Amino acid sequence: MVDSLISKSEFVGLDAGVHLAAGGETPMLKSHLDAIQEFMRDKSRGEMARKLEADKVDQARGKCARLFSIPENDITFLSNASEGINNVAYGLEWKAGDNVVIADVEFPSGILPWTQLKRFGVEVRIVRNRNWFIHEGDIAEQIDSRTRVVAISHVSMFTGQRMNLQSLSTLVRSSNALLLLDATHAAGVVPVDASLADIMVSSCYKWMLGVHGTAVFYVNRERLPEFRPPFLGWNSPSQHGGWTSPLDFQLQPTAHQFQPGNASFISLYILDNALDYLLDIGIEKIEAHALSLSGTILEAVASLGFDVMTPKDDIHRAGNVCFMTENLEPIKDELERQQVLIWGAYAGFGRLRISTHLYNDSRDAEHCISALRRAAGSWPLTHFLD
Repeated sequence: MVDSLISKSEFVGLDAGVHLAAGGETPMLKSHLDAIQEFMRDKSRGEMARKLEADKVDQARGKCARLFSIPENDITFLSNASEGINNVAYGLEWKAGDNVVIADVEFPSGILPWTQLKRFGVEVRIVRNRNWFIHEGDIAEQIDSRTRVVAISHVSMFTGQRMNLQSLSTLVRSSNALLLLDATHAAGVVPVDASLADIMVSSCYKWMLGVHGTAVFYVNRERLPEFRPPFLGWNSPSQHGGWTSPLDFQLQPTAHQFQPGNASFISLYILDNALDYLLDIGIEKIEAHALSLSGTILEAVASLGFDVMTPKDDIHRAGNVCFMTENLEPIKDELERQQVLIWGAYAGFGRLRISTHLYNDSRDAEHCISALRRAAGSWPLTHFLD
């Protein structure tokens, strides 16, 4: 029996049914209400509010530094991961003949910004999956002396594959390219040593137990000492000439220079609270927990004849179990009727995703497997059993 690492009673909505949709949205911690009330009190204190809000941002930044094993001055918070990726796309100086390497199973936010560079003569190279697996050798074949960025997810939202970050970092850094890592489906469930990347982005409303409105943006200053923000606002400089010299300014020395305006303070009060839980439990313990439960579910999904996309080995997966089925909507609807929440297709990708996190336990896995068996029995799986 695998018990949850946090009692279900500490979350909203877990008193009935099974929540296995962390890859899309995690349920809210009830203690987030206290964080919201703290924000409301602080915001109501006039000019003092801004200092209190800034202190909370720095507090959350320090906790993120511990979670990602990086200096806190190299971290800031943007509105979402897509904004961070676009900072890189528009912040680097490009020349005709440069190229960017991506994988075909990336989330659109990791693909679409690079298409805007085609007008500058920049090529977007696509690494094709083989049986839903992205091989490092195939990435290496796409990299040459003109590759500027390799943009890839630590854990795939589509297949559930986890890349070997140390090996990937060594591969990319053996060239002139930069490694842009999207840690959205890794952060909060498996260890992420962000120092192995050159830039890292991560949403916070999934495995990190936060909400929409804020995302982690990290720039490795040892590797990119001269990288500057492409977009500026009042928050970008540490000094400004005011009305007498309005064009004079000096950028902040920290990663906050990439944050042109106010952060989403209410989101960061919530994130700060969420980080306490993740750090108190420990990311290695969360990883072992999620892998144990997701492994049980993966084995059951495979035994039912579905087209399993997620690798079986622990080192190649995290909390997601992804599989294809031609009866996607009926099976998802049947699971929901049996009070099992999972995540369906995105933009026609045509797969289902089951995600295990720290609030799940063996009973959740057993209930999900039982529901899947009943759902699979209602529709023929001959397409995948041929």
